[in-house]
Amino acid sequence: MDRSKTSVLVAHPGAAHFIYELVAAVQALGFDGHFETGFYYDPEGSWARLLKALPPGAQASLEREFRRRTHGDVDAKKVSTHALYELLYVAAARKFKHRPALPTSLMNWRNRRIDTLAADRVLQEKPKVVIGHDTSAIATLKAAKQVGSLAVLNQMIGHVAVGDRILSEEAALHPDWADSLHAGAPKWLIDQCIEEARLADLVLAPSEYVKQTMIEVGTPADRIEIIPFGVRVDRFSPPENGRQPDGKFRLLYVGQISQRKGLKYVLEAIKQIGDRSIELLMVGGMVGEGKGLKPYDGWYRHIPNVPHSEVPGLFRTADLFVYPSLHEGSANAIFEGMASGLPVLTTLNSGSMVRDGIEGHILPIRDVDALAEKILAVRNDADKRAAMGRAARVRALQFTWDHYRARLGQILDGRLD
Repeated sequence: MDRSKTSVLVAHPGAAHFIYELVAAVQALGFDGHFETGFYYDPEGSWARLLKALPPGAQASLEREFRRRTHGDVDAKKVSTHALYELLYVAAARKFKHRPALPTSLMNWRNRRIDTLAADRVLQEKPKVVIGHDTSAIATLKAAKQVGSLAVLNQMIGHVAVGDRILSEEAALHPDWADSLHAGAPKWLIDQCIEEARLADLVLAPSEYVKQTMIEVGTPADRIEIIPFGVRVDRFSPPENGRQPDGKFRLLYVGQISQRKGLKYVLEAIKQIGDRSIELLMVGGMVGEGKGLKPYDGWYRHIPNVPHSEVPGLFRTADLFVYPSLHEGSANAIFEGMASGLPVLTTLNSGSMVRDGIEGHILPIRDVDALAEKILAVRNDADKRAAMGRAARVRALQFTWDHYRARLGQILDGRLD
């Protein structure tokens, strides 16, 4: 098979570094790769020229935002954008943070519009491979099947049918956290996602957890390939001279402050232990009003926003990384913690590559006692903690973005031969 003559269309309406890494991988592997999306920033394109006409302050601010929508290894000439749909959604999401109905409605509209546009392109160009994404690929995958393309669903998170069940249970268990959960997915969306999985010739899953949720909704196991995400091991690394003691045993969590991440359970575990020398540092933006945090005032420290360049330094101040998520795809922050030489306490649902008892511990979801027990065990055994941290770094070296590219090439070659 000549990859250079094999056309691959990747379609995704929004932005995430995982998506850009996928497009970069397709192109780096030598495929004729194209990307259909909402907004993408080309440093040499029209948006860059527009920025230059703005006052310096506004230019710098917008350029920082725009550069989050680009990737150095993606050929911008092979990216087709539909900026209006994405920019309207982003504006609403920022303006109406505490009134999520409008941003959600606009996101669904954006997804449908770009899905339709991508489907039209598939019908016209008949690419060899079409890669769509969950919640936004129903028309695209139908078009792929119609023209005989390999229809691929890149499933970024556990299936919404499974996730909504878990999150609805959680909202009932802990109503003070309910506004952070976004439970109650509409039936039409669940049905659409089930149909997307049914249409796909191949489902790419970032973790065993995601694979199991897809099997649960009826996807045959032989259609699913696990392809873990990657991590920048050059950027995230252990401190050269070890963690400098400061009188605290520091647990670090990085991600959205939401009960989807299981944060109440680790907060409850720390409060149950009752030792003020144990500090939980939570880094990330708040989802909802944060009412569920009130019973734990004084048992954690929260940093809402950190420049991306400072995040690796925060990992180097920690002793243990915690990520007790209830529903995930594959949490990139866990890879970053491992690359930083930290043992990890997490759950199967977090979709990590942590092996129980080697790089950390895999715990059941919602298990406060198990969290408390393992936090104390890791704190009290410095030798074991150090061994797990070293193993975590070695494990992370097997999951770089170069490894991701190689695995993607093997999967696509195997399905196209």
